[in-house]
Amino acid sequence: MTGLQLAPDSLERQIPDLLAGHSVVALVPAAGFPAWSAMNAWRVARAAAAAGRRTALVDCVVDEPLLHTIAGAANDEGIVDAFVYGTSLNRIAQQQPEPNLFFIPAGTFAPDPVPVLANPRWRRLSAGFRHESALLLLFVPSESIEVHSADLDGLIVLAPQGMDLAVAEAPGVTGAMGRGLPLLAVVGDVPPGAEASGAGGMGAVAPGAPVVADVARGAAAEAPRPATRRRATAPMALLVPEPRRPPWALYVVVLVLALGAGSYLYRDDLLKMAGLAPEPPVRPFVHRPPPPHPVDSLDWVVQVSAWPALDQALAAADTLEARGAAAFVTPIRLRGRRTWYRVHVGPMAARAGADSVLAALRARGHVTAGASVVKAPLSVALVAGLTLDSARAERARLRAAGLPVFALGQADRTFRVFAGAFEDSTQAALLTGLITSAGGTGELVPRVGYVP
Repeated sequence: MTGLQLAPDSLERQIPDLLAGHSVVALVPAAGFPAWSAMNAWRVARAAAAAGRRTALVDCVVDEPLLHTIAGAANDEGIVDAFVYGTSLNRIAQQQPEPNLFFIPAGTFAPDPVPVLANPRWRRLSAGFRHESALLLLFVPSESIEVHSADLDGLIVLAPQGMDLAVAEAPGVTGAMGRGLPLLAVVGDVPPGAEASGAGGMGAVAPGAPVVADVARGAAAEAPRPATRRRATAPMALLVPEPRRPPWALYVVVLVLALGAGSYLYRDDLLKMAGLAPEPPVRPFVHRPPPPHPVDSLDWVVQVSAWPALDQALAAADTLEARGAAAFVTPIRLRGRRTWYRVHVGPMAARAGADSVLAALRARGHVTAGASVVKAPLSVALVAGLTLDSARAERARLRAAGLPVFALGQADRTFRVFAGAFEDSTQAALLTGLITSAGGTGELVPRVGYVP
C-alpha cells in the first residue's frame, strides 16, 4: 500500500502541501469509527482552508450524516436537497467561522444513497472546483466510492489504528486503488520510527510525534455504526473550539427572548383561548356588482312586413326567429283608425348594421322586396331588473295576453322588457292604451341596451 501516513496533530502542517496538486479528494472513514473519522475530516478541511485555499467539505453519508454534529452546524438542507429537489448550491453551502471554509451537509434523509451519489451533477461540480483551483473534500463511506460519480483525484483514509489496518477498516479503498485511484494518505496512529512514504518530498514523520493517543484509544473502543442517527459524544465535543459552543446562559437568554417574542406575536390568540379577549367584529359582507355591460342606443330596425291580425304577425315573427333573426311585433294605428301589426328585426345601433341585416335576409329569401330599414328609436319600457330567464318568462306571459314584447340587456347586467319600436310618440298611443287597459304601466323612452 502506498500513501503518506499522517498523525492527526500533523495535518495543519502537512495537508496543504499534500493536496496542492489535487482538487477533488475523498475522505474515507474507517469502518466502526464514525466519530473519530468525522472529527479528522474536519481537521483536514480546516488545515487546507487555513493555508488560504477555498475549501468545501461535503457530507456524502446521506443515510446517516454525522459531520454537522461535530461542528454544531445545521442539517436542514444539504446535498440531497440540491441534487434531488433542485435547491441552489449557494443556498445550502454554509460559510464556516474559518476563512475560506464552506460546509455542505447531507440534508434531507435519503435511505438509498445511490441516486444522490451517482448523480451526474457531481462531475460538473468537480470540473468547477478544478477550474477555480479550489478544493472539494467528500466525506464518503468506503462502500460508496464505486458508485460516486465525482471525478476524484485521490483518497485519504481516516483510520485511527493507522496504516496497518487501513485496508480492513476501509475495504472499498482496495477496489478504488485497483481502478487506478491513488491513495494520498492515511490519517491515524503513527508508530514511533515510522517513515512517511509516497508523498514526493514530504519527508518522514518525526519519531515519537504526538498522536492524541487518548482520543484514538477511546474511538477504537466504539461499537459498529448503528442504523440510526446519533449526536456527537463527549470526546468529539472536546475537539470543537470553545467559541463554537455557546454557554448555557446564552441558550437561556435566547429561550427567554423567543418566548417573549412568541407571546407578543400571538398575544391575541392566547387571550382568545383564555376567554379574555372579545371576538373581533364581523365585517359585513359588501356586495360588489359586476362591471357594467356595454350598451348603446338601439335606434334602427328592419321592417320586414305588416299584417292586419296579431296572430299573423306573431307567426311571421316566429318564422324569422326560427331562422336566427331577433324578431318582434309592433302594433300601430294608422290614419283611418285601422290597426296594423308590423314585424321588425333588431334593434340595431347603427344604420350600417341594419342595412347589413336586411341584405342578409334578402340573400336568404327570408323577406320580400318591400322590407326596409327604419329609424324608430322609441319603445315602451315595462318590467325592469329581471334575469334573462325571468325576462323570457315575462315575454311569454305578456304575449299570451295579446301584448307582444321583447327583452334587452342593461348596463347593470339585468334585463328589461320593452314593447314596440316607434318613430314618435303618436305611433305609440295604441300600445300605451292597451297596456293601461290591461292594468299595467309603461313609459315611452329612447331604446337603450343590448340584444341578448
